[in-house]
Amino acid sequence: MVLIAGLRDGNTVGDYKVYLEMYRFPEETPTVEPTFTLISSLVKAVCPWPVLLFVIYASIGVTCKIFAIKRLTSLLFLSLVIYISNVYLLHDMTQIRAGVASGIFLLAIRPLAEHKIFRYTALILLASLFHYSSLLLLPLVVLKNQPIASKSKYLWWSIVPLGFIVHGTMFDISVIPIESIRLKLEMYQHLQEQSVQGFTDANLFNPYFLFRCALYYGMLWKRDTIGTYNPYFPLLIKIEGIALFLFPALSFISLLGYRGSELLGVVEIILYPLFMYAFRPRIAAKMAVIGIGTLLLAVNIIHKHLIFT
Repeated sequence: MVLIAGLRDGNTVGDYKVYLEMYRFPEETPTVEPTFTLISSLVKAVCPWPVLLFVIYASIGVTCKIFAIKRLTSLLFLSLVIYISNVYLLHDMTQIRAGVASGIFLLAIRPLAEHKIFRYTALILLASLFHYSSLLLLPLVVLKNQPIASKSKYLWWSIVPLGFIVHGTMFDISVIPIESIRLKLEMYQHLQEQSVQGFTDANLFNPYFLFRCALYYGMLWKRDTIGTYNPYFPLLIKIEGIALFLFPALSFISLLGYRGSELLGVVEIILYPLFMYAFRPRIAAKMAVIGIGTLLLAVNIIHKHLIFT
């Protein structure tokens, strides 16, 4: 997986040429995260071969996710099915900086579940050095890995509609204190206002998002059954709810809504395979999870064009 992501053909995967330009002309991307500048400088000093940059990012991102999967679930095969069909194509093959950040976040799930706040915060700050959007993960420290109580269940059932309500609230980007982040968001907003390709307004009712919502509500409905099979399920389902909330809530800048939701959505690697515990017979439930992975793969290739054909 590392070699495929690191040695991929730049003509068949998006963002490849963008990263090459960032590598060759770092002065033109002053808002890029410091780790990209550092790794690029090391590659140029050791072996000025741009492919090495992609291999390094793939090594970190894939290794973090594989290690996290082994720590968080016993459903290794099904988790790999979901990982390869969705997150691997999106992050490790395309958005390599986000790929490392999402891997570190997945590693941080266990410390968060065990309420090791300092370790979780340290990991998220490390992830933010690879992708600034990881700062969105810091407020998750308030979450607890406890079953959804009867009083709070209404929040988690209504969290997606709440995202649409928040979407109508204007947010002033100029109040963001970190200059590099503020400048990047202002650039995204400007490109969206000009309807530049890749920065147009988000379709808040796109089939992919609605499919994720359907799976979320299905697992929320069966939470008592599923929760008995994985100790981290209560935390994972809450994070997935917030991920779905962020898509409409942050889509005043469409790219921000997509990136925020996709970053938190990395928990789907662990979460979706647990869906097999909601139904019987088990073999049919396993095939249903594989079907989810197959559908996600088709969406990513045919609809989202993560691989050019």
